[in-house]
Amino acid sequence: MEKLSNNELSAQAYKEVRSMIINKKLVPGQKIVQDKLAENLGISRTPLRSALQMLEGEGLIESVPRKGVIVKEFTDREIVEIFDCRIALEVTAIRLFTDRASDAEINELRNLFLPFLNGKIDNDAYQKADAKFHDAIMLGSGNNFLHKLFHKGNLLVCIDLIGLLRQPDETLQEHMEMIDAIQKRDSDLAEELSKSHLDRTKQLILKKLNE
Repeated sequence: MEKLSNNELSAQAYKEVRSMIINKKLVPGQKIVQDKLAENLGISRTPLRSALQMLEGEGLIESVPRKGVIVKEFTDREIVEIFDCRIALEVTAIRLFTDRASDAEINELRNLFLPFLNGKIDNDAYQKADAKFHDAIMLGSGNNFLHKLFHKGNLLVCIDLIGLLRQPDETLQEHMEMIDAIQKRDSDLAEELSKSHLDRTKQLILKKLNE
């Protein structure tokens, strides 16, 4: 079996650690014990350090004095900044999506939320549906550069790590109204609803900051 180079091992470690963060096997605020993690991944600390540097560059982990390397915990101010970026990108994406999406793509959006319309809502399942909804609009916008910007900034990953900031019983109707506007091909309304949907969460954080 051909031995992998350190660069290949770093790339592999980057993917695995990133996946562990996304899947919450490593949670915000958790210290990354490098010796143990390297052992679990079956690699030395050298390629792991390179992988961690890449993840730190993406804002998913950070080096904290006297604490070591930890999974990034977002401050309220940083959450507001993330939402500013989301608003800028997503209102553009939903307008493009509304103009070009097929009926099948729109139905897929609606199907994401149909299971939550009756009965008790599982927050974890709802959060996954929410993430798929926003990513589908980005991808379906037809603007590849916009979609890449969204993912290179790890915006959905960051939001997923933060968790739900407003409860499903408040945001479910907002999602359904956006889908209705998209189905009517009303790009102005879809854009307005998308901006309002994200801005409500942003204002919630701003209120907390000002208290």
